[in-house]
Amino acid sequence: MKRLKLSIKSKLQIMLVFASLGSILVVGYLSWSKARSILTERIFEQLTSVRASKAYQVESYLNLLRNQIETLAENRMVVGAMTDFDREFEQLKVSSPPEWQQKVETYYNQEFIPRLAKNIDGDPVYETYRPISPQSLYLQYQYIANNPHRVGEKDKLDKASDGSGYSEVHQRYHEIFRNLIKRFGYYDLFLIDPDTGEIVYSVYKETDYATSLYTGAYRNSNLAEIVEQVQDNPDRGAIQLIDFKFYRPSYNAPAAFIAAPIYDGTKRVGILAVQLPVDEIDKILTENQNWKQDGLGDTGETYLVGEDLYLRSTSRPLLEDPQNYLKILRQNGVKEGTVRLIERLKTPVLLHRIRTIAAEEATEGKKGTEIIKGYDETKVLSSYAPLDIEEVNWGIISEISLSEAYKPIDNLQNFLLLTVVVLMLLMTLFATLAAQRFTRPIETMVGRLRNLDGNDVVDLEISSQDELSELAEILNTITKRTRILTKEIARQDREMKKFLTNIMPVPIAQRWQNGEQVCDRAQVTIIAIRIEGLEQAKRPKTEVAKAFSELVTALDHKGNDVDLERLNCFGESYITVCGLTKPRLDRIKRGVDFANDALNLIKTINRKYNLSLNLRIGIDTGLVTAAIIGESKFRYDLWGEPVNVATQLAQQAEANTIMVTKAISSNVKEVYDFEPNNSITLMDQRSIPTWVLGKTGMSDLVSDITSGLNLDFD
Repeated sequence: MKRLKLSIKSKLQIMLVFASLGSILVVGYLSWSKARSILTERIFEQLTSVRASKAYQVESYLNLLRNQIETLAENRMVVGAMTDFDREFEQLKVSSPPEWQQKVETYYNQEFIPRLAKNIDGDPVYETYRPISPQSLYLQYQYIANNPHRVGEKDKLDKASDGSGYSEVHQRYHEIFRNLIKRFGYYDLFLIDPDTGEIVYSVYKETDYATSLYTGAYRNSNLAEIVEQVQDNPDRGAIQLIDFKFYRPSYNAPAAFIAAPIYDGTKRVGILAVQLPVDEIDKILTENQNWKQDGLGDTGETYLVGEDLYLRSTSRPLLEDPQNYLKILRQNGVKEGTVRLIERLKTPVLLHRIRTIAAEEATEGKKGTEIIKGYDETKVLSSYAPLDIEEVNWGIISEISLSEAYKPIDNLQNFLLLTVVVLMLLMTLFATLAAQRFTRPIETMVGRLRNLDGNDVVDLEISSQDELSELAEILNTITKRTRILTKEIARQDREMKKFLTNIMPVPIAQRWQNGEQVCDRAQVTIIAIRIEGLEQAKRPKTEVAKAFSELVTALDHKGNDVDLERLNCFGESYITVCGLTKPRLDRIKRGVDFANDALNLIKTINRKYNLSLNLRIGIDTGLVTAAIIGESKFRYDLWGEPVNVATQLAQQAEANTIMVTKAISSNVKEVYDFEPNNSITLMDQRSIPTWVLGKTGMSDLVSDITSGLNLDFD
């Protein structure tokens, strides 16, 4: 009776059990993926809503500032103040006493310059910032240097005691302007003469007070730029806004300005400018530091970036945890000086550059939502768009960390994983019991294959009459063939490695075998040796060849001892290098040591084989390029000026001497006494000075000759 032959397919029907597990995994994954997609969409909608709301508030705030400035510029009180201050400012063209000048200089050196120096590079000096005009010196003495109030509170002085008409005007308007900027939230307010660029009045009396923005120390500031913009567009009601820049009168803190022309009827009498309050913009973007109220959780924030990708508002981490924020900046490679400046100024505006996709897209006028890497190198969900402000190119970005945003989905994921694990345990238990009977032949095959050593070929024997027995026969055949091929491949691999290490350094060969494109730049020392006397030797050619081979082998061994790598040995030229694959600080000394050993080695070879071989050696050091050139016929080659110079030095050196460049002789002058030599002319017609080591006296020459001829001169 013919035995029924069961197919492997029938035996593996039990594996359908795993299909149920697959179904569980697929359903679980699809559920998780859909929930994640929905959550992502909702979060992006939330971020976009916050971003759009904040963008509208910032744009509305700046429009409000425009309207305020336009209204103030047309206000009769402001027009009158501009006219009165300008008139009285002109009346102050008087020389100040030396003691006034000294007191102003003392204020700059003791108060202003030390504070400014902390926030800029370099050392500021009084001559750079000193008031130049008589009015500037006069008013800075009265309202700054001689002001009894401390720095930062100079605005508290309503009237100086000089009895001038300017001080009368100052007393009349100053309290009004002081209250106005506090009510509107401005940092400072300026009245500027459009013809001279002189700031005839400011509320806070910083060092720009009474100076000219056309010729003074602040002529390159953004306040001077916005005055120039007003000059270029002087029409009534034309409001100018200029982006943030570091402003030195405010100790180099970031400052932005809004300005408008002041008209008295049809006559332009001045320019009104206000310094923008950074704090007001921060209050809008942070909801007065109440981010959770905006739905931004524990890590979300909204911030502004400029066209240069630097922040235009304060980031949340700086407000909540300054030390951790500064630590993140340091970890991201921000310069220590910049980090310290952020810490001192308590603002990252113009100091922290946001190199993210969202920042770049927003400042290019694009809007969108993406999951990106945030400025702290963590994944965030980001919604970005440009701001609709004509004079500046700002982008607004709302972000929240991916870990916080996906916390609900992570909880769902953990639940699904737990469910899948429980089901898998149950199904695995059942499948193990059911499949145990059917998997024994396969386990036997696997066990036998795992126990195969490198030499023996073990035939597998399967007693069942099915596809497994056929598979065993096939595996027996494949195993035998594989072992033969493996041995052959191993042999060829050994030969290939041996071949490669004969034509290039071992590290280079390994890199090339790993598929790397080998092309390096390195500081190396090149030792070029020219071997002379081979053709003239009156000895049997086989003996000369043996001596030559022994010489090259000895040079290779000495080179290996000091980490030199032979690059080429062709004809009478032997070139080796130090520092190519193993950078060496003492590569020059190693090269000279090797060359000196080579001179001693040639004497030994000459004595042993009764020859008169000579070595001419050239050494140079510098930057070279090394690469594997060619494909089917390849070679490891090296080029650069040190190679050319060393080769030409070897050609022009005297017999049994070492000719080097200045870079070599000066490096080892404490060890080797190189003698100055005549300059030589290179192939490119350049003439370079050289130094020589190895010139021998007559006694050495006689000694060498007698040793070579086996004579005794006793």
